[in-house]
Amino acid sequence: MRRWSRIVVVSMLIAGCRGRHEEPGTPTRTPVPAPAVAARAVPPAQAAGKQILFGDLHVHTTFSADAFIRSLPMLQGEGAHPPADACDFARFCSGLDFWSITDHAESISPQHWRETKESVRECNAVAGDPRSPDLVTYLGWEWTQVGIGPADHYGHKNVIFRDTAEDRVPRRPISALDQRLIGALRQRPPLWQRLRFPLLDFTNRQRYFDLGTFQNELAAVPLCPAGVDTRQLPDDCSETAHTPRELFEKLAQWGFDTLVIPHGNTWGLYTPPGSSWDKQLVGPEHDPARQTLIEVFSGHGNSEQYRDWHEVTYGPDGAPVCPPPSRDYLPCCWQAGELVRSCSSSAGSSWASPVRTRGSDATSPRR
Repeated sequence: MRRWSRIVVVSMLIAGCRGRHEEPGTPTRTPVPAPAVAARAVPPAQAAGKQILFGDLHVHTTFSADAFIRSLPMLQGEGAHPPADACDFARFCSGLDFWSITDHAESISPQHWRETKESVRECNAVAGDPRSPDLVTYLGWEWTQVGIGPADHYGHKNVIFRDTAEDRVPRRPISALDQRLIGALRQRPPLWQRLRFPLLDFTNRQRYFDLGTFQNELAAVPLCPAGVDTRQLPDDCSETAHTPRELFEKLAQWGFDTLVIPHGNTWGLYTPPGSSWDKQLVGPEHDPARQTLIEVFSGHGNSEQYRDWHEVTYGPDGAPVCPPPSRDYLPCCWQAGELVRSCSSSAGSSWASPVRTRGSDATSPRR
């Protein structure tokens, strides 16, 4: 039995060396028929000389690490969905007029960036008459910044370029990873990790080996030197900008027509409690020439809905304070305290001591 176990492990190690690169795919070469494109357009006579178009400027593929992980069979994923799939989906399933690919810059290797650019051009090449294309495809990435607290949190921004020609787009995407996060996310996966998931889902082992290759490709990319004009940096390095100001400075160095769309800045699982937009609507953290749109709704949440409650407030000393419940909102921190008090009371424990919460006569336990 041990002999067979060793044979299985050795076989998996050999197979693990053959993890496949996540390919960009090839878009379907058939455009949407011209009559169908014309039928979905609003006639200029009915639109006061303007045309109403529908698009999506926030699209991820399995070139993004999170999308790749969600594609795994263990998570009920469907497998690879590369840029070519996004092109076909926008063209034939969604019936969009335009879209932009915005994979996370933090997980785009130099090879994937080259493949992304070529895939965007291939998608546009299928669009038919340039004066009336069935679909317009834009190139971009997502700058995925997360702060530890509200003071250094800016959120995510989609960076989109008007042109797609090689000399009109950056030679590399710009991420928001700092040294600590790069060390955590771009390290080569240990051997036990490469074997664990294939063993747990042996039938679909190839997809997990592919993930290992994806991680190894990212880990092999060196960091770009700091303090160098972005146009002077090597093509095959990982470039970072830790704040919106740094991002805007680098985009200004390129000088290309660029649209920056912030999203998820005040909501989402990655947003520190108490975060707000105030520090990036004025001053150096804002670029009014590029940052002209704001994403207000997605799967993360809806920013159009006004809510006059706060999940956390801050006292005079800067310490976070749990606000009291109101008729329309029960703070999670308050409910957590009630659960702890209930459990400790029923168990007869004395480890929880009541503390007064700001703005209320009620008490909530604290360990």
